[in-house]
Amino acid sequence: MERRRLPPKDFRQRDPRTETTARVGAIDTGSPEASERRQRAARQRAGRLRTVRAGFAHHQAGRLRHAEALYRKALHKNPGDANALHLLGVLAYQRGAAGQALRLIERALPTLPDIPDVHLNFGNVLRELGRLEEAVTSYRRALALKPDYGMAHNNLAAVLNQQGEFRAGLAGSERAIVLIPEFFGTHVTHADSLMGLERFAEAEAPLRRALDLAPDRAQTHRDLGWVLAKLGRHKEAMASLEHAIALDPGDPTAHFALAATLFLAKDLAGSEAGFRRALALAPAYAAAWHELGTLLRSTGRFDEALVCFNRAIELDPDRPEIYRSLAATGQQASDEAELQRLQTVLKDQKRSVSDRVSAGFALGMLLDNAGRCDEAFPAFAEANTLYRRERAVAGDRFDIEAFRRQVDDLIELVTPAFFSIAASWGTASQLPVFIVGMPRSGTSLIEQIAASHSRVVGAGELNAIGEIWDHLATHNRGLPLEKWDAAYARQLGRRHLAFLQGLGNGALRVVDKMPDNIFFLWLIAALFPAARIIWCRRDLRDTCLSCFFHHFTDGNIYAYDLADCATRAAEVERLGGHWLRVLPLQILVIDYEKLVANPEHETHRLTDFLDLAWEPACLDFHRTERPVLTASAWQVRQPLYTCSVGRWRRYADHLARHWRDGSSKEKAAPRGRRL
Repeated sequence: MERRRLPPKDFRQRDPRTETTARVGAIDTGSPEASERRQRAARQRAGRLRTVRAGFAHHQAGRLRHAEALYRKALHKNPGDANALHLLGVLAYQRGAAGQALRLIERALPTLPDIPDVHLNFGNVLRELGRLEEAVTSYRRALALKPDYGMAHNNLAAVLNQQGEFRAGLAGSERAIVLIPEFFGTHVTHADSLMGLERFAEAEAPLRRALDLAPDRAQTHRDLGWVLAKLGRHKEAMASLEHAIALDPGDPTAHFALAATLFLAKDLAGSEAGFRRALALAPAYAAAWHELGTLLRSTGRFDEALVCFNRAIELDPDRPEIYRSLAATGQQASDEAELQRLQTVLKDQKRSVSDRVSAGFALGMLLDNAGRCDEAFPAFAEANTLYRRERAVAGDRFDIEAFRRQVDDLIELVTPAFFSIAASWGTASQLPVFIVGMPRSGTSLIEQIAASHSRVVGAGELNAIGEIWDHLATHNRGLPLEKWDAAYARQLGRRHLAFLQGLGNGALRVVDKMPDNIFFLWLIAALFPAARIIWCRRDLRDTCLSCFFHHFTDGNIYAYDLADCATRAAEVERLGGHWLRVLPLQILVIDYEKLVANPEHETHRLTDFLDLAWEPACLDFHRTERPVLTASAWQVRQPLYTCSVGRWRRYADHLARHWRDGSSKEKAAPRGRRL
């Protein structure tokens, strides 16, 4: 989501009585004439101060026309009156005339160089004009003069957030909260930093505190809604976003955020309407064009999606994410200038890490689509390295040994003795079908083939099984397995079956294609003993390369290091082999390479396994109209092609150098798997 934030109108002017006034020249004190001149100048200065002070009182009370008249009166008497220039500049900024504000405050600065408020207000104007580096300098000048200036800490942190320097912004916002805890803006800025660092769970509390202090601020309700959406709490998110829209119906960013949340909640019709409302309010909203294109692509409306992506590029040609979406729709760069633009963003250390990562993946995908492998791999490698380092700083790392222990624990736990204990947990139903395996191993393709059958519904990637495990573990915390609450387990299983029945609307099979459910097959076997499991397998070299070339929306941190990905893939193979030996479930293994080589035979195997009559539509799966919300939305609507089989060979030299020269050289390279 694009977070547009207007600079806060939170100027804190001093009463002019406390500020330095304009200096006068050297004064001759040795004559009556000089004394008279001195007294006359003092009277004039006092009169101007009274005028400015009166104007400031009107300013604070919101009577801006009266304030402006008095400031101009003081300037009429002395065009160089620094206080009047400064405050008139503040007033101009508040009215949206940032250019005029800049000129006025610039004239005041030489006379008021040691007043922190002037530097704060000058920084705010510079920020409004997009001159962020200069704004940072101005805020830091204010802090040099007054180190405990809370508003300067806050506004500096806000600009650092705009520049993508979220860690520095976080430190500044934390200092601001200590100094001015009752100002809602410090909590908003703190939340912005946390959101930029993808620490969404932590961002909720400061946003709620900001709403305690300013309950009618629409932008805060909008940001809270977005955080809740990222946490998967879609109903709460929609309530917050609808509240934001009620407070400010003309804010396109709130409509955008609601549309994006509806997309996550799989309400595609509502999402499309929301994006179109945002664009009706702001036709030049590039992010809305991009997300509308993403939605249209997920529903198979590729021509319309490309129109949206191209419009987004026209409006914001430096937004790398749009090029990545184009590449994910099978497009190549229209000219070398686009590739050079992405290369520039990737190398520009002044751009945010997020932009650079998106540029690297977009560049790699466009070059890969064009068959320019020698140029594509370095772009992918740099993007992966940037993202992996950024997430490591935030504490997000793939712990190989912990992952191996997890697999060991599952293998030790799931034995015939376990199923004796859990025998009473289950609910017999043949409705659920689970597709599991590694990401990028063909799970979306198999779901699309299955969902092309008239008696099958593809539900996409559901988080339900992991959530069931969380509830079970919490409910039975501290108890040995044999004392777990079987009735509660049955209740959770039946509730999920009712949910699937609602999705299926009379279908005989409902497919959940969450790949990581491979770690929960023991629980699925206990809760749904009649369920069917499809394990998708693919040459691990192709799987890992495909993961390495893909920028995942969330999680999957292992994918950004080829060795980590190889280790995880090998462990998934080890766990899958164990499941084949011990699980009392129907499991079908589908090899991607066999499917591509003989699609009719493998598709018949699939429908037979699902105990369904053969339907030719399953072979014409690419014609099936249904939402596909994963990265494979375009690929699964193409006829089967063989170029993805053995794709790793086109990159063999780069892979060898990557292991020889890269940080992962001590780890094992992935190999073709055969159990």
